[in-house]
Amino acid sequence: MKILYTGTLDVNAGGPAFSTYHTMKGLNAFGVQTELLSYELGESGKLIGMDVPIHFVKLPCEPIFGYSPTYKRSIRDCGNFDIYQAQGIWQYNTYALVDVARKLHKPYVITPRGMLYPQAINFSKPWFKKMSLKLRLLRDLNHAACVHVTCEDEMNYCRDLGVTSPIAVIPNPVKVELHPAKTDSIFRLGYLGRVSKRKNIESLIYAWDTLKNKTENAELIIIGGGDEQYLQFLKDECVRLHLTNVMFTGFIAGHEKEKVLSGISVLAMPSEFENFGNVIVEGLVRGIPCIATKGAPWKDLEDFHCGWWVEYSQKAITDAVSKALSCSAEILAEMGERGKQLMKDKYSIEAVAKDMKNMYDWILKKAEKPAFIHFFNSNRGGNLE
Repeated sequence: MKILYTGTLDVNAGGPAFSTYHTMKGLNAFGVQTELLSYELGESGKLIGMDVPIHFVKLPCEPIFGYSPTYKRSIRDCGNFDIYQAQGIWQYNTYALVDVARKLHKPYVITPRGMLYPQAINFSKPWFKKMSLKLRLLRDLNHAACVHVTCEDEMNYCRDLGVTSPIAVIPNPVKVELHPAKTDSIFRLGYLGRVSKRKNIESLIYAWDTLKNKTENAELIIIGGGDEQYLQFLKDECVRLHLTNVMFTGFIAGHEKEKVLSGISVLAMPSEFENFGNVIVEGLVRGIPCIATKGAPWKDLEDFHCGWWVEYSQKAITDAVSKALSCSAEILAEMGERGKQLMKDKYSIEAVAKDMKNMYDWILKKAEKPAFIHFFNSNRGGNLE
């Protein structure tokens, strides 16, 4: 079986690129030959890895829509494939892949990568996205052999937009490795990720202030860089509230990042909206219980008792932090172990690759429909079977 992806493995693309890379690695290990067609990297570009087959095409002549007059020919030049899959939407490479697959009478899959959430549509150029949906994209989604999403929330948003094709719910893969365990007794609440207003980091600072009677001997660690103006606002708030136990590490990576994370008791992601939330993965694979809002698809935190999944409100976030502070080290360790087991069973590269292969086998009529693939049910107003 041969699969061609369109997308990127540029580290600057963040989560979607790492997910694509790990999925390709897992599928190739299962004997599914998976290759990628990518635009050449820009000056600041850096590949996640070179150990998967990659074809390059020249950078687009138009950077916003990504139009390239040679892209369709480049797809055909990659060779013959059983299935074609687009990683992402809105840009020309997805439409080019669909056109080539149709012309070759081959099935194609579209992975929206969270780009069909209402928040994502309205975040930037909403007029362009809504026009694209109406003029072309919705038709392409509805002619796909399958649409691949990472959670049920994303599936429901697709249905709300009018997507009627089968939808496969398969999470992003996680590289499960051994990490050092926490060794001291200091409670540290951590935030990990880009420092951006959309991430709602100030809610952790306000929770810390509200819970001063519990946090006197604890620390709040903000790990990451990004929006300098917002970062200064966060620091100014700490000064205004007389919080001396809030630390800002800036952007860190490698050994330094591992060292800081090994001292974190609970990791929090207070964002209003996340398609997947790789921060939670970063925590759970290390045995760190996590806090996430219901703007992220992490009901598993609640179901598997490895964290707190709460409403997007200051009160709910503060209450979750308070509960975490009240847990003994032993209880937090037990929650962390359940989180690590969840990652291994459901989100590991091997588990996700197996589901992807099962999806491809079903598309090619080599297997029965897996339970994670859902048909559209018009009798239930677009709800799912």
